[in-house]
Amino acid sequence: MRKVLILTRNFPPYVTGSASRVWKFASNFTTIGWEPVVVAPPAIAGMAGGVKSGANPVNEVCRIAPDLDAGELDAAGRCALLHGQEVPGTTGLFKGRQAKSFKSATDGELWLKNATATVERLLEEDQEIELLYAQGPPLEPLWLAFDIARKHSLNIMLDITEPLDPSMPRPGASRSSAAAKAEEQVMLSGVPILTPNRLLKEYFLKKYHGKLDNNLVTIVPPAFDPSHPAFRRQEPNRSGTVLRIALLVADLPVANLKALVSGLEAWIQADGIIAGGIEIVLLGDGVPELLRRTAKKRVRKLFTVDATGGIDSELEECRKTAFFCAVLGNSAASASIVPDRLVDALGMGLPLCVIAPDGEASRLVLDAGGMSAPAGDAKAIMELFRAMASAWSFGNLHSTPDWLREKHAIGTVMHELTRAIASQPLH
Repeated sequence: MRKVLILTRNFPPYVTGSASRVWKFASNFTTIGWEPVVVAPPAIAGMAGGVKSGANPVNEVCRIAPDLDAGELDAAGRCALLHGQEVPGTTGLFKGRQAKSFKSATDGELWLKNATATVERLLEEDQEIELLYAQGPPLEPLWLAFDIARKHSLNIMLDITEPLDPSMPRPGASRSSAAAKAEEQVMLSGVPILTPNRLLKEYFLKKYHGKLDNNLVTIVPPAFDPSHPAFRRQEPNRSGTVLRIALLVADLPVANLKALVSGLEAWIQADGIIAGGIEIVLLGDGVPELLRRTAKKRVRKLFTVDATGGIDSELEECRKTAFFCAVLGNSAASASIVPDRLVDALGMGLPLCVIAPDGEASRLVLDAGGMSAPAGDAKAIMELFRAMASAWSFGNLHSTPDWLREKHAIGTVMHELTRAIASQPLH
């Protein structure tokens, strides 16, 4: 079987959305005729390096550094590490080889150096590798893919999961930042590019009008893998005395984070919620900062965080909740983002809501029969939670329709990935 070499700075046990996406692709590549070989960041001692599912296992995962021993990290530090963020205080906590391994997980230059050596070794040992799949942002896997493809005459495919220039200037606007230059170099490279949604594809096509070939950009939507045990069918959680909510918080601007906290606190006060009546399961890149900002606030008592179980644990925790809420910022880039765990919740049939600008995530939630509120509006956030909680108490929350679940099932999505691969003749 032909092999695809996967370059990523995100992979389980990390719990970033990009890690979820690349895992789902990796564990299903064999269904379309490709055996995956993954070049991944260092694992974490005591945590599974993959995700439970009935799909084909990923047998070749090459870690670029030794396993991290995170046993001395507190819950906040471990949470930051699992989200691919720098962990404050590790410089004094870890020495020598272990300190370098921690840096390999968060430092782009060190990842690139270690990954380059790993890739060269793999290509020397294995002549069956014919395709490179590189995921960004961050940019390092994309640069490495370009370099390796030139040296070894390999085909290449870039998966652009979010805007490479997060400011997302309007098409025609002049930008000379490093991010803008990097994005232009990637988008006009002439190689097949994957994007997760139509908004992002159309933005790139308008921005590089006449320069970017429409046929080279394929939409491969975010997917859920129903073979994972957390996706066994169940009735929505509409009974009981405790309302459990899955709350995914993106890395938010300060103003948006404050609005979220204010909205939650206003809801708690308005509805006279007491401790024990609600449990909010926190997920997402913004969790470490949210915990820091709510350390002394009343709402903190409602939060639960699992900083030990990884993606498997997050999926099981989502399964036990009454509804799922995703919170994004009000930036232009946020409009083009659909959090991977939101699609997992959709696959479970959970009722959905979202706090986000008008864009891909809000449209998906509304298609699923859910509710939305604008990002950064504390009053609207309060009303959203009040409405969802009231609908739950009366058994009126809407589950995701089957047609929408089918659209995002991994089997359907892999057909789109097959089409993207076929867009370029393979050596």
